[in-house]
Amino acid sequence: MAIAKKKLLEMYRTMIMSRRVEDKLNEFLTLPGRAGMPWLHRRVGEEAIPASVCANLKKEDYYHPNFGQVSCNFAKGLPLVDVFASECCRARHTGSIAFDLNYGLLAWTGALGEDVGFYTGAAITAMMTKNGLISFFICGDGAASRGPIHESMVFAASWNLPMVFAIQNNQYGMGTSAKKIYKMKDISDRAKAYGFPGESVDGNDVIACYEVVKKYVDRARNGGGPGLIAFETYRLRGHYEGDPAVYRPKGEAEEWWKKDPIPRYQKKLMEMGVLTEADVNRIDVEVKAEVDEAAEAGLKVPFRTIEDYKKTVIGDL
Repeated sequence: MAIAKKKLLEMYRTMIMSRRVEDKLNEFLTLPGRAGMPWLHRRVGEEAIPASVCANLKKEDYYHPNFGQVSCNFAKGLPLVDVFASECCRARHTGSIAFDLNYGLLAWTGALGEDVGFYTGAAITAMMTKNGLISFFICGDGAASRGPIHESMVFAASWNLPMVFAIQNNQYGMGTSAKKIYKMKDISDRAKAYGFPGESVDGNDVIACYEVVKKYVDRARNGGGPGLIAFETYRLRGHYEGDPAVYRPKGEAEEWWKKDPIPRYQKKLMEMGVLTEADVNRIDVEVKAEVDEAAEAGLKVPFRTIEDYKKTVIGDL
């Protein structure tokens, strides 16, 4: 599949931005009062997934990122300052990071998997109104075993909804290996039980991810119905910042660091003649400046009040 140079560079920049945003959020933990953040869940090493997914979606398409990657909503178009403000539990000017219809962000809950119903409902709306939109729902390997996910897959299949489900398998739930939960080599085989296609892809290979996502997004948008993508990746850091990760075998994380998607993609783009050393340095400087500016502005946004909530969230309904 031929991918335009502009799109290839867009995904590279998104991945660099994702890593820098996470680094900046980690710095926030050292601030007085921890900037209102009880703890930080990081998804370092999984940046290829939101980059490839959002590169295939329209601004208004309904999109649910995996838990721990809501900081990547800028890839969907959300202003970066709003990402920082929301991640720091502060108010936003236009609503909540989990609820902004302008960017297809419908809801996000702490009870993993429970919010899939909102996105299934949105897919029904897309089907009935023929608005040309699709619903893309990502969850982790742990949440994928919860009842609401199964129910939504059954419903999406029976109604032939324009929806793509994705399991971001980073090999661990909180501290339990996915291998102890799934007695199958390929998690995407689950799709067969629901009657729609499924496919696994190397979640650290952004080009491979882009191609698979495009296939399933185009299929859903053109009336082909739902599908399931299993992104095979790895959580390079603990489940949360400070997690001792004693549940992981010694040396496992070190081996996966060698598969870090960012330097891997950077090398690929250089081999393709799409990226130069000068481009790498320029993008790093630009992204750092943008992240620093947005982070500073985000910390200045006032905390949300009940009146703010009524105006920006309930008012949208």
